[in-house]
Amino acid sequence: MKTGCLIIATILCILTFIPGFSQADQTDTSVFQQSLKNAISAYYNAIGENAHLYNGSEYVSFNYQSDKNPFFESISLMNGSIMYDNVLYPNVPLAYDIQKDEVIINKYDENYRIKLINDKIEFFSLAGHTFVRIVEDSTTSALPETGYYDLLYNGKVSVFAKRKKKYEESITNTGAVTQFIEDDHYFIKKNNVYYAVGNKKSTLKVFKDKKKDIQKLLRKNKIKFSPNPEHGIVKAAQYYDQLKN
Repeated sequence: MKTGCLIIATILCILTFIPGFSQADQTDTSVFQQSLKNAISAYYNAIGENAHLYNGSEYVSFNYQSDKNPFFESISLMNGSIMYDNVLYPNVPLAYDIQKDEVIINKYDENYRIKLINDKIEFFSLAGHTFVRIVEDSTTSALPETGYYDLLYNGKVSVFAKRKKKYEESITNTGAVTQFIEDDHYFIKKNNVYYAVGNKKSTLKVFKDKKKDIQKLLRKNKIKFSPNPEHGIVKAAQYYDQLKN
């Protein structure tokens, strides 16, 4: 771990020059950012398998197919970032099993999948989406469970999606058929309280103090909630924030 300590010292030295770079030209700033990125990357490479990230347990999966699987976006690991045990790990190959609500990585330097400890994950980013772990309390009665929620919009109000795939198995003449059926649910967080929404009516009920104004903006911009309620809910939230400014 001496190498890791040396790299940490290097990072700290670089950070001491931040004030000076505030007056530097764009080239100097780019050099600084790249130096910091390289130092952090070297640190993660130095600690390797000793990183807390690699202390999960074996991931046991269903017998799935490439087009019928429990994962978000892809069965393959995709580069993402994750805040794990209060440490941010960038450029980590991840997969997200939305049926089990588990985040998957490979064990360090091995082709062996492990699931991370949910309680240690604050958030992770994958395929252009940021998933935040929300824990049940008195303000979250509208949420189905503690788990990861896709942050679709974050302003004065926030919009989340709970990505789910329901597992179904049926018997046919040719044998057992396994299916994973998408089942997304949407929520708005307003004044620190979560509300379940799924269509125009339930969304406007949450924004009732600006309902008529939002309806006008939705009509003007030809925003529909069907067949894609996600788009309509996010646009309504954005309009609400605009009207509250």
